[in-house]
Amino acid sequence: MDRLGRFLNFLGEVISLNSKYRAFVFLFVLIVLAIMPASYLEAMPNLSICSHVLGKYCYSVGITRGVSSLLKGNLELAWSYNWISIPVVVVMIGILVGDFFRKTN
Repeated sequence: MDRLGRFLNFLGEVISLNSKYRAFVFLFVLIVLAIMPASYLEAMPNLSICSHVLGKYCYSVGITRGVSSLLKGNLELAWSYNWISIPVVVVMIGILVGDFFRKTN
């Protein structure tokens, strides 16, 4: 159980946005979304908990597809999926740059 506990602790650190691994996690997510074909994301089901539980439109629907489109350079398609994807990419890149400069100083 000691190994499992250490692994779960490590996993919690990686997932935490306050962790030393945040830049790596954000970079990994951005790279995967930039490489992943849009057709794959289109075929995926809607996983929005808000939409499924409440039966109403959730403002987060389409952010993943929007971020992926934006990383491929398609601003118009990203906007059509969800305009919030644009600030999400800006914030993620800002955090990456900030973390990079903090680690180099």
